[in-house]
Amino acid sequence: MIRIVRKLRAAISDEKGGATLWFVITTPVMLIFLLMSSDVAEKIQTETNAYNVATAAARAGTNAISGQVVANGTTAVDSIKAANAANGYLNAAGLPGSVSVNGDRVTVTIDTTYDTRFLPMDLPVRAEATSQLLTQ
Repeated sequence: MIRIVRKLRAAISDEKGGATLWFVITTPVMLIFLLMSSDVAEKIQTETNAYNVATAAARAGTNAISGQVVANGTTAVDSIKAANAANGYLNAAGLPGSVSVNGDRVTVTIDTTYDTRFLPMDLPVRAEATSQLLTQ
């Protein structure tokens, strides 16, 4: 009986293989964290790109001023030209979006998804930008 107790104590206090066990447990956790952070970083980059495209499309829409500038000196946004210009910019960029023109403001909203590389899901991406025509 004493021999069995001594062997159990020796087996419990033996540290052989401790580093292997630590490596086997922590490596998958660290790998998953690395892959998740990669997907999150790429989603943020996709959101930044969508916001830049929305901003540029809103500016393109705002630049579509009416033909009344020369005739009587007033400056206004032509809503049809503005929507066409902004939609044309979105089509050229290859991103789906919607354009709304309200007076001298052009608002572009982009709703898309980011297809993750490692995570088993698609992450939503939304960007909205508004541009306003300024007159003096």
